[in-house]
Amino acid sequence: MQNLDDFMESLLQEKDIKVEGEVRDQLKADMVQRLMTQIDRATLNRLTEEQAIELSDKLDDPNFGDEQAAEFIKNCGIDTQEVALETMLQFRALYLGGGTGDVVPNETEAVAAE
Repeated sequence: MQNLDDFMESLLQEKDIKVEGEVRDQLKADMVQRLMTQIDRATLNRLTEEQAIELSDKLDDPNFGDEQAAEFIKNCGIDTQEVALETMLQFRALYLGGGTGDVVPNETEAVAAE
């Protein structure tokens, strides 16, 4: 998690955000949460429809936890490090460029774009 904190700190410095202390810490925590959500979404979007259905079914099992989900994703052939890196680069570009920070469009946006 330290790497993500460092990543967010560098973004705040590049954006010249001048808040300190608890406010800065909270801002970084919020940014990390947003990035992690985007990484999760980008990872899930790489699943085939069949894999997504299988994962959804498995998530209904209370004994199927984070470790099992990570193993399932890995077994689907998804390089989570690559997804995380791509998402971080997109997050950085959007954040510094003044975009929304959303890397993966939601369904409404995707349909509207077509």
